[in-house]
Amino acid sequence: MIASVVRVPWHTAHGGYDRLLDHLPEVRRIAPPRHPSARWAFTTAHRALAPRCPLPFYPAEHFATDLRVLASRQPAHVLYGDEQFWFSRHRIGPTAVTYHQPPDRLARLLPTKVWRSLVPRAEQIIVLDPHQQAFFCDLLPPERVHLVPHGVDTAAFTPADAPTQPGRPLVLTVGWWLRDFHTLDAVHNLLHRRHGQDIELTVVTRQATSRPWHPAAHVLEGISEQELIALHRRAAFLLLPLTGASANNALLEALACGTPAVVTDIGGIRHYTGQGPAAIHVPPCDAAAAADAADKLLAELGTADHTVRRAAARARAESFAWPRVADEVRGVYQLLGEA
Repeated sequence: MIASVVRVPWHTAHGGYDRLLDHLPEVRRIAPPRHPSARWAFTTAHRALAPRCPLPFYPAEHFATDLRVLASRQPAHVLYGDEQFWFSRHRIGPTAVTYHQPPDRLARLLPTKVWRSLVPRAEQIIVLDPHQQAFFCDLLPPERVHLVPHGVDTAAFTPADAPTQPGRPLVLTVGWWLRDFHTLDAVHNLLHRRHGQDIELTVVTRQATSRPWHPAAHVLEGISEQELIALHRRAAFLLLPLTGASANNALLEALACGTPAVVTDIGGIRHYTGQGPAAIHVPPCDAAAAADAADKLLAELGTADHTVRRAAARARAESFAWPRVADEVRGVYQLLGEA
């Protein structure tokens, strides 16, 4: 069994979907070649062949991995079908493909006609939430579409050993992809008007200088994984306004650190948070509802209710620990062997 590996540059060392393979030691990783002459060759080939690929994001490294998967006849797992499964659709060996984007983005990624010809090339499709499952079940028999959740490293992302020291409560936002920054600005404004300097508003993003932020917000970029984990542990809650979602790394990592969330009720979010006290769900684009939910969690700090929320957050994350997810993926691999 082989699997394509492309590291997403903004994921931390223990974050990202490719961490799945840490728990599948029987799988051989296929990565872009590193030798300078090989890199020159695939970069040159990419310039010639990439225009034939309709995927909007298909860089040279993904192209090189795609070709290496194409060349093998072994059963293969393409980890990021949204960006890697194009030329490899012609491979002879059986293939499983994981897709990550929510259905509305998938629908914009490729025309329906292209989806209908592309998807059946994979023997098995892995999706991350029920909405994606419905999208692909319109293209394939349901028995070939498998809902296997995204995982999280619950050994790296853990709650603090001791209770957080008293101080200004930290309201933390993490990430950039499918984030609703306009709503975030409005929530920051409401919280700042209500609490002033009594709370901290912090945003960790890779777009720190690409847009204006609320003057009270402390915006960070390029911090280490340990610094991120420390922020998650210290945060009163994760504030996560979204425009869409399937799985969400920032949400899973916060929950694993025992940090509850105020999160937009959209896409696959409830599949990961559940219905319990680990998260408060708010409607899309509703800054007032998000600010009121934030106030509810701030008011609970230091109470038994907040302790219950933190325990529920950690318990929810443990249900998505990578070893559990890897066992489910093995089940899909067994189907490839029967293809």
